[in-house]
Amino acid sequence: MSAALAYRPDVDGLRAVAVLSVLAFHAGAAVLPGGFAGVDIFFVISGFLITQLICAEAAAGSFTLGGFYLRRVRRILPAYIAVSLATLAAASWLLIPSDYLLYTTSLAASWGFAANVFFSLSSWGYFGQRSEEYPLLHTWSLSVEEQFYFLFPLLLVWLLRRRRGALLPLALMCAAGLALSEWRVERVGSYFLLPYRAHELLLGALAALAARARPPASARAAGWCTGVGLALAGASLFLLHRELRFPGLHSLAPCVGAALVLYGGARPNRVSAWLAVRPMVAVGLISYSLYLWHWPLFAFLRYRYGDVTPAMAAGAALAAFALAALSYRYIEQPARHARLTLPRAAVRYYAAPAALFLAVGAWSWISAGIPARFPPATRALIASYSFERDLSGDCALKSGEFQTVSLERLARQCAFGAEGEAPTVLLYGDSHANHFKPFVEALARRAGRRAVYFVEGSCSADDLPEDGAPPTACQRRNLAMLDLAGRFRYVVLGTLWKYQGQEDQFARRLEQVVARITAAGAVPVLFKTAPWTYSDHSRCVLHRARGWIAAATPCTLARAEVDRAIGRMDAVLDTLARRHPGVLVIDPKPLTCSGALCATSVGQLALYKDANHLNAPAARVLGEQYAARFGNPFQAVTAPIATVTSRLDGHQ
Repeated sequence: MSAALAYRPDVDGLRAVAVLSVLAFHAGAAVLPGGFAGVDIFFVISGFLITQLICAEAAAGSFTLGGFYLRRVRRILPAYIAVSLATLAAASWLLIPSDYLLYTTSLAASWGFAANVFFSLSSWGYFGQRSEEYPLLHTWSLSVEEQFYFLFPLLLVWLLRRRRGALLPLALMCAAGLALSEWRVERVGSYFLLPYRAHELLLGALAALAARARPPASARAAGWCTGVGLALAGASLFLLHRELRFPGLHSLAPCVGAALVLYGGARPNRVSAWLAVRPMVAVGLISYSLYLWHWPLFAFLRYRYGDVTPAMAAGAALAAFALAALSYRYIEQPARHARLTLPRAAVRYYAAPAALFLAVGAWSWISAGIPARFPPATRALIASYSFERDLSGDCALKSGEFQTVSLERLARQCAFGAEGEAPTVLLYGDSHANHFKPFVEALARRAGRRAVYFVEGSCSADDLPEDGAPPTACQRRNLAMLDLAGRFRYVVLGTLWKYQGQEDQFARRLEQVVARITAAGAVPVLFKTAPWTYSDHSRCVLHRARGWIAAATPCTLARAEVDRAIGRMDAVLDTLARRHPGVLVIDPKPLTCSGALCATSVGQLALYKDANHLNAPAARVLGEQYAARFGNPFQAVTAPIATVTSRLDGHQ
């Protein structure tokens, strides 16, 4: 950092607040449900510090982009090299090919400063399914900062050279960024991507500019400002929670609070002195390394053991502190004081390690996760776990991403099944429609039919607008599918029907959907939910095969638990089918359940990829088995639909 800037220990104290909040949240501390907002506090601190630095050097006439980026390279990359090597070693031992492919791709993306883009495209979101098992998920925030560092110095230097200054333009940009973040807050990308986080970094920049232009008038005013900011940021850590729309407007509390703390600390005051106590400063100094190390430890623990006990979490936290202290002492500090030019630093700390990790990523991609890491006896089982865990692309959308769709687009981009045929089957619903796609494809190919699909995560097929309220993205998707229903012979609905206690409303909504499909001249086909319980048994058979749990450990689902989870929804579908003889109901449970148990594997084929989604190979096999045992509903073109329904009902 420039010698023109005086060291502020309270900033390290605020760093400690941020990193300890994130650490507590990831350790599962229920008392701090908003601890994830510690990352937002980090963003404000970053915006504040680099603005201070650039302004001081620009005023002294000593600012250069080369010098700025040299400091960034030495500050960020050396410790991350160590973390990358350590996680690569652990992942190479622990992760099965589908997960290893995801990891190595995220590793390569992080070295391309695009981890946030990668996770916005390949995950359900920061709080999504299995996201807490991604060893490098936390690097999304590093990529946000790195992207900001590429753009902001150029903008700020240009603004500082203008007579009107930078405060007002940056304030307008901050307001626009906040509005954009709130507008798109329901999209997965809004959590990860720079445009939706820029207002947080810009708030830090505004605090730095304000502190330079007009610092607090007195120590008392500074203390009030810092105290209010600390209270606001602290309260947000206790009051925010993962179910809230975030970032958007909810990000204001921690970010404005952090900005007030930074601004107030421009003048020494009693409140800032609390942050500057030695233990807080000590944690703040190692906060970057602590942030880097803590998440992979928790992620690998969850991957290996599933639930992390309090004792495990405490052990992981202590290990993270130890690694962070070592990393700070033996990696960060020497790198900061090394006498290197920018080209040499770029080669040593970026080009060489990036080439290595990109090469590993390419090898993993080409080999589909390097399955040769495992003995042949377990490769078949491991290979049955699907990589296609998440919704992405033109035909499988994440929640809230629907815009428009047309029959032409479906036929061109979203078709599967028999080749050379006009589509006669439409599949839509939520992620469970997506996991039934191979099942439907097996039926469609046997029947010589072509199908199309269009699914959206967390978008139940029965969700339609009510009471004149503006339709959501999900409801607009469902209306668009119903408008197209008449162009198909069969309209297939797949959803995690999960309406315990709301069976009457569910039956009413689903009957409306069925009536519209029937009125359009198509045959409604309803998938019952595949067997699942509230416990995740998907990895049990894999862990048993790898010797991680006892060989005698049962991995089946209790049928009584399955019925408790979905039995009421099955009853609604059965009643609907009896009332509407034209409705076909496909129940996958007879294929995997027998007596009091439901299987989670068949031979070397794992059925589930998480608590309630089928693996793609398993869904395909189940589709073949269903057609062989119960007949193919898509071949019932000339037979009365009631006859087909009664034949299927006889096996349910």
